[in-house]
Amino acid sequence: MSSAFISGPAFLSFSLGNSRMSKDAKSTAQDSFARHVGQRIRYFRGLQDISLSELSRRSGIAKGTLSKLESGSGNPTIVTLGALAGILNITPGDFMEPRNGAPRDQSGWKKLAGPGITMLFLHKIVAAKSWDIYETNIPQTDAPIYSATHGGIEHLIMIEGVADVGPVDAPTRLNPGERVAFPGDKPHLYFAIGGPCTALLMMEHPAKRA
Repeated sequence: MSSAFISGPAFLSFSLGNSRMSKDAKSTAQDSFARHVGQRIRYFRGLQDISLSELSRRSGIAKGTLSKLESGSGNPTIVTLGALAGILNITPGDFMEPRNGAPRDQSGWKKLAGPGITMLFLHKIVAAKSWDIYETNIPQTDAPIYSATHGGIEHLIMIEGVADVGPVDAPTRLNPGERVAFPGDKPHLYFAIGGPCTALLMMEHPAKRA
């Protein structure tokens, strides 16, 4: 597996965790996030000239759910965005980046629910490869959390806590500062050991655009 990925202290300098905000301010920021994602879904759907009905058929996501997402009133999850990204020939991070590439204030942005884990999109880098970067929280559970399969390669660096992560048949135990990489299109799991964990997840994709 390729180890040619962006590394170094810069990744660890990202602020993990939201700054303190009032309940009203956080709600406003989360509403703004949902509207932004909805606008991006419409934008990329338009680029592909795909109707809402056709996107629903290809992705297996109900048309009503897609309509709510595009209007900004839905609840975008990483699984849903991953399914849509695959159809639209982009990465999930493209739904969260602004069109002009300008930095966004993500304080209070809603964390994306995953298969038992939560992920906060931090940044997207496009070079020889495309990288979506997430703060990922793995809760302590009685059994492993199994992820839906998806495209790309996961590179996960443990920040806090200990967890078994990786392919279902051969997970790797990660301590703080350790990393693992594995293909997302194979069954994989996350299992916190002794308490919840925080990790930095970098999703590697081919650098392609719609």
